Parts: sequence; structure tokens; C-alpha cells
Amino acid sequence: MIDVGRDFQRMRDYIAGRMSDEERRAFDDRLLSEPGLARELEESLRLREGLEQLQAQGYLNQGVSRRRIARWALPVLAAAAIAGIALLLRAQLATAPLPVLTATPAANSSSITAHFTFVSMRDDAVPDLKLPSSGVIELRAAPPLRHTPGAYSSTLAREEAGSSKILGTVGGVAPSADGYVHSYADASRLQGGSYVLRIEGEGEKAAASEFRFALRAAQ
Repeated sequence: MIDVGRDFQRMRDYIAGRMSDEERRAFDDRLLSEPGLARELEESLRLREGLEQLQAQGYLNQGVSRRRIARWALPVLAAAAIAGIALLLRAQLATAPLPVLTATPAANSSSITAHFTFVSMRDDAVPDLKLPSSGVIELRAAPPLRHTPGAYSSTLAREEAGSSKILGTVGGVAPSADGYVHSYADASRLQGGSYVLRIEGEGEKAAASEFRFALRAAQ
């Protein structure tokens, strides 16, 4: 149930960014579980954006009361609401960090600055590879020898002090025409050290291959 007065103030604080991280997370949870509250917030954003656009265009400065917005203003309000949502999504995408590992290059093929190929070998040698200072590293790995054709997941992890930290995982990756499973790592998000690339078939009792390697940062 919505407490009109209290929730209205909380919506104002939420929109203005005056909430603490804990309060914002709690309010986010309420928005997911309370459709009525989410609709109230949407209407508040829509009205706010629409009024700001009308004011910027000079209509409110000419003595137009907020209570007497004519029908001709409704399309402006709707357009402003759409623009506000688009700007919000754009801001979220701009601030969210890009994943370390992706199924395709982040930009285009010209951004690939290194190509590493991994195949299963009899010995346990760990290749020492040069880490580019920027760009994208193409990781080509042979799928497990005993496997069922289909999609694979690719996981990149950093090994340090006996532990392993997963940096990124991509799923649903099919082998390319060359027979390898391709994934791409952001070189700027990596550092010198020991790594392992795991290629695992998707499905029950799927086989997996692990390729260990070291990255050496350029001096």
C-alpha cells in the first residue's frame, strides 16, 4: 500500500539522488515488488520532464498555469517522458563498466591488438605471452577432444596465491569455421600474471578443456 505523503517525498529524494546507497537499494526493491509505486514514479518523471521542456520553450513563462496545461501540451509531455527514459538508460550504460570477456570484439576487427591460440598439448608448458597495453585480445581455443558439437561457454580467470578469480564468462559460443571457439578480452582490464581459459560444452556431462598461460606486461 502506498503512503502518498511519505512515498512522494521518497520519490523526490530518489529522483534528486539524495538517498544513501542503502536507501536507494531498498527503494529499488520496492519498485520491483510494488507496481503501483513504480507507476507513481513514472508519472512523476513524466510530469517533471514535460514541465521542464514547456518552461524551456517559454510557455510557462507566459503565464500558463500548471493546472491549465492545454491538450496541445500532451504530446510534448509524452515526448519528454520518452526522452527522459532514453537519457536515463544512456547514463546507466555509460557508467556501467564493459565486461572483460565478450563473445565478439567490442568495436571492430581493427581494435584487435593480439591473437592468442590455444590447443591441447601433451606437455604442461605454460606459454608466456605479451600483454598489449590497449585494444582487444582474440582468444582462439580448441574445443575439448571428446565433445558433442554445439555451443560452448568460455571463462577467463586470473590465478593468484592458490586461488582463482573469474574475470568473465560468455555462453552460447559456437565454434567458428576454423574449428576454434573464439572469445575476446579487453587488454586494458588485464595485468601481468597467471591466467586460465576454460572452454566447456553446454549440456549434461559436457567435456571441458583448460588452457593456462601467463601474461607479461610490456616494459
